[in-house]
Amino acid sequence: MTASVFTKKGAGPEGCLHGNKSTAQHQSRRRRVTMACFRGNREDFYGEVLLLDERKLCLTSEQGIRKSSKAATILRLVFCHLKIAQVEFFGLRFCDRNQQTDWLDPQKALSQHRDLVGPPYVFYFGVKFYAQDPSELEDEATLCQFYLQVRQDVHHGRLPCPPSLKPRLSALMLLVDGGERSDAEPTEEIKTLCETLSCVSGPQVQRHFLFLCSSLETFGVSLFPLYGEGGTEYFLGPTPAAVLVYRSRELLGKYLWQNISKLHFKDETFELRVAKNGSETSFFFHTLNRSDCKRLWRCCVEHHAFFRTTSLTFRLKLSSVSRPPARPPARPPARG
Repeated sequence: MTASVFTKKGAGPEGCLHGNKSTAQHQSRRRRVTMACFRGNREDFYGEVLLLDERKLCLTSEQGIRKSSKAATILRLVFCHLKIAQVEFFGLRFCDRNQQTDWLDPQKALSQHRDLVGPPYVFYFGVKFYAQDPSELEDEATLCQFYLQVRQDVHHGRLPCPPSLKPRLSALMLLVDGGERSDAEPTEEIKTLCETLSCVSGPQVQRHFLFLCSSLETFGVSLFPLYGEGGTEYFLGPTPAAVLVYRSRELLGKYLWQNISKLHFKDETFELRVAKNGSETSFFFHTLNRSDCKRLWRCCVEHHAFFRTTSLTFRLKLSSVSRPPARPPARPPARG
């Protein structure tokens, strides 16, 4: 039975000042119990994970998930559910209060993600680090999730495809999906390609699809809008091999991870330092606010740490507290 919020005269806060100490403690406990009934248990957790095949995985406290649990707890549930072996490529995203997308940090407790909105909590499972050639992945469950992610990238226009490649990709998707996701009647060219590839197994079709997509310039790239000298708009995005810089949809710079010696941000200023031929050059860009700058910096740092090779000779400086050199932004060279 819920404890009453009403008390007799003299038993409230004022009466407790002159009453028995145990009575005051008892009333305090009753108030805490009553408020807990209205607030609920702060450790209660419920929500869902939206998977790449559009299914949902429900999350509840009965699965051992608490707000104090590490985010890795949810990832393990997803990996077990999907039977994924090569787990290092994947992560969970969420939308913060500003409708910006962030990745969960597996090593942090859910309660430490200050911008996490809920309950109910909604997470999006997906590929965080794109393999350079996902067609060579050994685990078929991992291969399937990569296919679903890249298929989604193509469908939503995040991975632009040249017109000459679209019919072949459409035919491959049609073979894998069985026509369930097709929005339009396939053309004769697509039908002919489907007949040609009809004897190929499902996993092989997925591998061929991923091989073709991974050859595209913007494969696995999340582009961030930036501003340079004079307010010129740029787009910067990390890839498995490098950081790409675009202006007006034209690729201006491609900086390999092994040539990047520093990634840094201060307020709304982002610094990319590149070492080449024994010298270093810093490029400075600006974002609209500090949150966007930190999000870009973290994305680049995580990609650098994930993809850099053991032959890297420069130590990546992760400090974001020192002030950038007082000099005008350098324009990205044609190629790096």
